[in-house]
Amino acid sequence: IKAIESPNKDDDTQWLTYWVVYGVFSIAEFFSDIFLSWFPFYYMMKCGFLLWCMAPSPSNGAEFLYHRIIRPFFLKHEAKLDSVVQDLKDKA
Repeated sequence: IKAIESPNKDDDTQWLTYWVVYGVFSIAEFFSDIFLSWFPFYYMMKCGFLLWCMAPSPSNGAEFLYHRIIRPFFLKHEAKLDSVVQDLKDKA
């Protein structure tokens, strides 16, 4: 997220955004997989969702989810997350 929000946009922002969305999705799926796997066609919907997230189109799912959900949450809690990361670095 820090690389995406950096002022230097030379990096590949589309794929960084996809991997951030995929990581958040994987964490959410880890805790809810027991319940979600009971839904019919769950794995087909998951595959469709991931294809939508990586599609190279103007209606890219990763961009949409990042700018509507993940980015506002991150910006709201950025100071807290930075302090947690710094504490972990100090302890390491």
